Amino acid sequence: MKNNKVILSIIAGIAIAGGIIAWLMLGGDKPITIKPGDGVTAQINASLKNSVVKREKDGKLLWEFTVAEVVNDKAKNEAYLKGLKGKLYRSDGSFIEITADKGSAGLKSNDFALEGNIKAVLNTGGELYADKITWNQEKDIIRAEGNFKLHKDSYTATAASAETTSAFKHVKLKGNAKVEKGGE
Repeated sequence: MKNNKVILSIIAGIAIAGGIIAWLMLGGDKPITIKPGDGVTAQINASLKNSVVKREKDGKLLWEFTVAEVVNDKAKNEAYLKGLKGKLYRSDGSFIEITADKGSAGLKSNDFALEGNIKAVLNTGGELYADKITWNQEKDIIRAEGNFKLHKDSYTATAASAETTSAFKHVKLKGNAKVEKGGE
């Protein structure tokens, strides 16, 4: 009698397990495999702390930032950056070291905007300070607003706003513009 109960319990367990396995295998939709490069179109935001964000084009590094936080806004195709420090790589092999309190970068473009305590130092000489800058990588135009100051060679330029290139060679100054030889 006890053997029959044990055998029936084993058969019942196998039947239940088989039913669960069949339900899992046959029920629902087939899983979808997403290959890298296919793209994911989920409209969610993601936030990462203490990360590195960078942009490459044709295997060449255009810029790279270490950030305290990055928030990815898929709906606007923007990455919002906080506490950033990094480098912009120029086509001639030189680079600009840059720091800022916050900024944003286009997810599909190489352009970005930075705000707050901006300091940009070109490794071949030159320092730029401003409250806000935008960089159009394709046209190589840097637009600066608020407390603009540029030290290059033996000159210092100040203005309310300015436009220059990543080489800091030519500068268009606007609003209370002043250029001095020497300076800090």
